[in-house]
Amino acid sequence: MQKLDRIWNASRPFGYAILLSVLGSHWVVAGKVELSGGGQLTGDVRRVEDANGKTAHVIVRVDPDMSIAVAGTHTRRTVEADQLVEYRSKAAAAGQDAEAQFELARWCKSKTLLNQYHFHLVRTIELDPDHRLARAALGYVKSGNEWISFEKLRRSQGLVQDGKGRWVLPEVLSVRQYSDEAERASKLWIKNFRRLHSRAIRGDAEALAEITAIDDPMATNAIAGEFLRSRSSRANLRTLRMTYVRLLAKFRNQTAVSTLVEAGLNETDAIVREEALRQLVEYGGSSAVASYLPLLRSNSPAQVKAAARALEYFPNAELAFEYVRALITEQKTRTQMGSGGTDASFGNNGVNGLTQGSKVVEQTARIRHPEVLQLVKTIAPGVDYGFDENAWRRYFASLRNPPRSDLRRDP
Repeated sequence: MQKLDRIWNASRPFGYAILLSVLGSHWVVAGKVELSGGGQLTGDVRRVEDANGKTAHVIVRVDPDMSIAVAGTHTRRTVEADQLVEYRSKAAAAGQDAEAQFELARWCKSKTLLNQYHFHLVRTIELDPDHRLARAALGYVKSGNEWISFEKLRRSQGLVQDGKGRWVLPEVLSVRQYSDEAERASKLWIKNFRRLHSRAIRGDAEALAEITAIDDPMATNAIAGEFLRSRSSRANLRTLRMTYVRLLAKFRNQTAVSTLVEAGLNETDAIVREEALRQLVEYGGSSAVASYLPLLRSNSPAQVKAAARALEYFPNAELAFEYVRALITEQKTRTQMGSGGTDASFGNNGVNGLTQGSKVVEQTARIRHPEVLQLVKTIAPGVDYGFDENAWRRYFASLRNPPRSDLRRDP
C-alpha cells in the first residue's frame, strides 16, 4: 500500500490514471516510459494509438496488481517490451565482433535506446580502437596517431564554445556577447524612452531634462525611433525634436548618422532638417553625400530637388560634372490612350471599320531644377551660365585644364 501511495502522489500533477487489476502472478520489468516532466516508469509497457496513429496513452504495468495509464502528451519516450526483447536477442548475437556492435548501436539509436546506443559505441572501439565511424559518433577525431575528443582538439586550437554549442574564437564570442548585451540594453532604452517621450510632449520639464542629459549610445535606437515617429505629430514638437537631433549627433554611430541623413532629405520641418544637415557637416558628411548624390539622377523631380538642397551643405568641386548633369533631367510618364474597348466607324462610301484596344504612350518631359543650379553656383561663385549644361562643362573643364603658354623658342 505504501508503494501505491508513492506512485499516486507522484502521478497526480501529471493527471495519470492508476488502474488496479489482477493480471497474473508472474511480472517482469520489460520496458520503460520517460516522462516529459522528468523521471520514468518501468514495467510491462504497452502503447495505445489513436485514429491518427499517434500515442493516445501508454499503459505501464508496474506491479502484478497495478497498471498506470499515462497520457501520450505526458510521455517523452517509450520503450516497449518487444523492443527490449529484440534488443537482447541482437546483443547476444553481436558477440565480440566490432562491426556487429556498431550496427547494433545504430539500431539502438533508431529505436531511441540511447543508453544502449552509447554503450555499444564504446564496446565497438574497445574491440576496434580505430573504428572511425564509432569514434566520430563518440566525438573523437584523429590527431596524428592519437584519437582525442573533438572538444580537446578545439580547445587546443584556442577555440571556445558559445551558448549554442559552436566553437569560435574567444574574440568572436566576446563580440557576440557584447552584441547580445547591447541589444538587451537597447530594448530596455526603447521601453523607458517611450515613457520619457510621452511625459516630455505633455510639457514635463523634468522629463525633458532627463532626455537632454542622456549620454548612453545604447539609447540611439530609442531616440531615432521617437524622432522619426514624431514627424507626423499634429502637435508642435520642434523644440523636442531639435533636442533629439543634437543627441543623435552626439552619439556618432551608424544608426545616428543614418537617421540624420534621412532627416536631411525627407524632414518636413525646414528648421529641423537644416539642423540635421548642419550636424552632418560636423560628422557623417561622407555618408550624406553617398546617399544624396545618386538621387540627382532620379526620375522624381521632388527627389532631385531634395537631394540638391541637401548637397548644398557639402559642396565639392570634384563633383561639378555630376551636378551639371542634373541641371535638366528627363521625367518619363506612361499614359494609356484609348478605352480598351471596340470602336465602330463608317465612312462616306459606306465602308465601315473596327478599331479595338488601347495603347500605352510614353512621354518624356525635360525638367529644369533651380535647386541644382544653386548647388552648381556654390562651387562657382560669381559665375552663372543658367541651365546651359555645355557652357558649365566648358567652364569646369577649363578650371581643370588651364591653357598652357607656348613654350616653343623663336628661331
